[in-house]
Amino acid sequence: MNKYNFDKLTNRYNTYSAKWDEAILRNYLNVIPLSVADMDLPTAPEIINAISKANNGIYGYTIWGTQYQQTVANWLARHHNFHVNPKEIVHCPRVIQGISIFLNQFTKEGDNIGIFTPSYAPIMNCISLNKRCIVPCELIYQNYQYQINTEKLESCFQKIKVFILISPHNPTGIVWNKEQLKLICQLAEKYQVFIISDEVHADFVFDTQHLVIAKLSNYVAEHSMICTSLAKTFNIPGLEISNLVIKNEQIRTEFQQTLIRFGFHNPNYFSIPAFYTAYTQCDQWLLELKQYIAKNKQIVADYFSQYLPQLKIIKTQGTYLMWINYADLALTPAEFKQVILQQANIELSWGEDFGQEGKYFFRLNVALPQKALLDCLNRIHLALTTYKGD
Repeated sequence: MNKYNFDKLTNRYNTYSAKWDEAILRNYLNVIPLSVADMDLPTAPEIINAISKANNGIYGYTIWGTQYQQTVANWLARHHNFHVNPKEIVHCPRVIQGISIFLNQFTKEGDNIGIFTPSYAPIMNCISLNKRCIVPCELIYQNYQYQINTEKLESCFQKIKVFILISPHNPTGIVWNKEQLKLICQLAEKYQVFIISDEVHADFVFDTQHLVIAKLSNYVAEHSMICTSLAKTFNIPGLEISNLVIKNEQIRTEFQQTLIRFGFHNPNYFSIPAFYTAYTQCDQWLLELKQYIAKNKQIVADYFSQYLPQLKIIKTQGTYLMWINYADLALTPAEFKQVILQQANIELSWGEDFGQEGKYFFRLNVALPQKALLDCLNRIHLALTTYKGD
């Protein structure tokens, strides 16, 4: 019998939620968002209790150090068989900030940065806004799944200084296998490319094992920054607590000095008790959460198979997001968006936001109570089956 209940419906309106309240600001008053990658499922009760206990009326500066680093190292070893020296762990509020800081410090304007596409838009923006050049490596889409184009990947590595790997991949949900990661390692060493691996979804892998790329190559271990976070795993992105693994001492020291130079300080007051509780007391909660999300994914797959077979789900093993192709509906992206937003009153992550390769796709967040999920699926079904066009 499960210990935790994930069926509770929580009203998130008027909570300053980027996911829920932003829709209101855009005049979508009754829209249910299945877009932004946070969960409409409460975090672990243990974390809620720890934060409540910390609410003593004084919210002062915090410290982090060897105990903090050891706790991160213990989690990585226990959950991902990734063994690191605790001193290699650096706190940074958000992974995207860490990536931006790295690009500023270790690359120069005009340098080429490689990335698989379609890709998570904020990372693409991070590259371009820092005046670095995106070198896209388009994934091959065939038979409802993605593969690496090995020729294009090598061509990409010949041109770049840094490759940003999203692992598991966002938006497609790909969990990279050992062969794929080894290929990236070989090319990184051959062309002397630094690897930044964004692993914020690493704890949401189903039916397989997440592999940390730094485990597979001595070169990559010394020439990589592995980006981890509690944000997705425990649904606490608003607490802004992430950790970066930088094995190379020279790079790590320079990176830490840059953090100080840019004014970054120690973790958020409430993130500290949340962090220690999450990484030491919440393994069972995470196990049950993953089981719940796996069931939600199956609910969506079964529903679309029965009622909307034109929607093709991409075969993936990672994240609580689903990447779905709607080309068989014969709707333009503008028409599809209009139907979903204005008739179904659902907001999705639109495929074009992940690059041109995302055309005729959408990303669906399934981390919500099953009753709410089924309501959303019914809305989408009704809207698409009754749409007459303009």
